[in-house]
Amino acid sequence: MKLPFGKRKTGTTRASVYIRPQLVQIITSHKPDRLFEQAVNSQDEWASAIEALAKEVRLERQSEIVVILSSQLYQQLQVEKPSVPDEELASAVPWAIKDMVAESVTDLVVDYYDAPTPPMGGAKLNVVCVRRPLIQRLVDCFQHNGWALTGITTESLAVASVEAPSEHCQMLVWQVTGSELELLVLKDGQIFFSRHLRAFSRIAQLQEIEFSQDYFDSLSLELQRSIDFITASLKQPDVSQIHLSLSTRFGDHIVELLQANLSAKVSLLEHAHISEPEQFDHLPLLGALQSEVLP
Repeated sequence: MKLPFGKRKTGTTRASVYIRPQLVQIITSHKPDRLFEQAVNSQDEWASAIEALAKEVRLERQSEIVVILSSQLYQQLQVEKPSVPDEELASAVPWAIKDMVAESVTDLVVDYYDAPTPPMGGAKLNVVCVRRPLIQRLVDCFQHNGWALTGITTESLAVASVEAPSEHCQMLVWQVTGSELELLVLKDGQIFFSRHLRAFSRIAQLQEIEFSQDYFDSLSLELQRSIDFITASLKQPDVSQIHLSLSTRFGDHIVELLQANLSAKVSLLEHAHISEPEQFDHLPLLGALQSEVLP
C-alpha cells in the first residue's frame, strides 16, 4: 500500500478530507469557502464521520479525494538516501529507518520524498511512516463507499503547496487551532526546512492585552535563527518573505511586531478563499485541493 507523498497532477473535481485526532473536516472544490466538520472520539468513528460529511457535501463518487493526516498521526524522519538502484529504493527505505522507529517496519506504511541536499552533502530522503492499521481503516472506508482515494498526504505538504513555487526562499509560519505553531522554509516548491515552535503555540489564542514585547522578541529570535541556519548550513539565500497563517483577529498587529525585528518582509498569507481570520484553519484542506499536492 503506497502513500503518494509529493507532487502529481490529477483531474479537476476534488475534495479534501483532514483527519485529526478529535476532528474530521472536509471541503470540496465546488464550495472551497465552506468547511464541514464532525468531532470524533477515536479512530473507530472516522468512517461514520467521513460518511456523514460526504453526504452533507453531496460528495460525488467520481471526485478525486485527498486525505490529509495531522502531525499526530504520522512520524517523519530524514535519512541518507540508500545506495541502491532506483527500482529497489521503495523496498530499501523501510529498512533504513528500522532503528529509528519503535514499531516493526512491517507494521508501518512507509513512503518518502526527496529532501534538499546541502552543499558537499549526500542525497537525503524525508521518510514518512504511518501505522498500517490506521491507513487500512481509511482505505476500507473509501472502498466500501465507492469513492476514489487519490492519495494520502501530510498536513505540512498540503500547506506547503499553497505557496507559489519561487527561486527565492520563503517562510510560512502557520497553525490550525489546537495544533502547534510550525514554520516551513520553501524554495522551488520544496520544503527546505521545517520546525515546530512549541513555546508559541498559544499565539492565536492571545488577546491583544496579553501581547508583550518580550514574547514577540523571542519569537522573532527563533525565526531569525531558522533563517540563519538556512543561509549558513544549507547555503541558501536569505529568506525574502515571511507569511503568517494564524486564526486570530490580531494578525495585522502580530505582523507589525515581528516586522520591527526582522529584515524579511512579513505579511499575512493571502489566499483567494481566505477572507476571515478563522479561515486560516482551512489551509491544509485548501492546499490539498490543488493538483500539485500529490506526486
